Amino acid sequence: MKNPVEVAIDAATDTVGTMHHLWLAVHHMDKDKVVAAITRGAGKTVVFCQTKRVCDRVTDNLIALGINASAIHGDLPQPSREKALRRFAEGSLSVLVATDVAARGIDIDDIAAVIHYEPAKDNKDYLHRSGRTARAGRDGWAVTLVEYNQHTQVTILQRTMRMPITKAIEVFSNNPKLANLADFLD
Repeated sequence: MKNPVEVAIDAATDTVGTMHHLWLAVHHMDKDKVVAAITRGAGKTVVFCQTKRVCDRVTDNLIALGINASAIHGDLPQPSREKALRRFAEGSLSVLVATDVAARGIDIDDIAAVIHYEPAKDNKDYLHRSGRTARAGRDGWAVTLVEYNQHTQVTILQRTMRMPITKAIEVFSNNPKLANLADFLD
């Protein structure tokens, strides 16, 4: 190699922020209201769902709750997906509800939170989904909604990723901490 150049990045210009992982135990009837409460305070948020059908239902429910949301998945025409991504990147859309496959094209730096509507199937999906936040030196949140029958699945996921085994915190949609996720750090 001729004329190699060494590039050093100091802590002040570090490109990786801090990702906070939060596990919330929710009742399935309250999930959409919990998501709405989080997104009202979090800023740009991506909500990951495992199926296109759930993605559409969650989007419709969030819109009914007054949240500026749009779905993005493989059944939508390409122009619709591009429009949703553009609006989200520009800030005129605050919540993007996506399937894992559709999310591959999401490369936006200022996403404040990722919500796993259902726990990820495996550690690769969890890391890929969560990796949409805490970029470009910003902090971010990876919030997983856990129903009563998913606690074992979440413990296995945490163990596989060598994360501290953290019990999900039981919440309801009227919990004021949902408006400011940092309150859960107390």
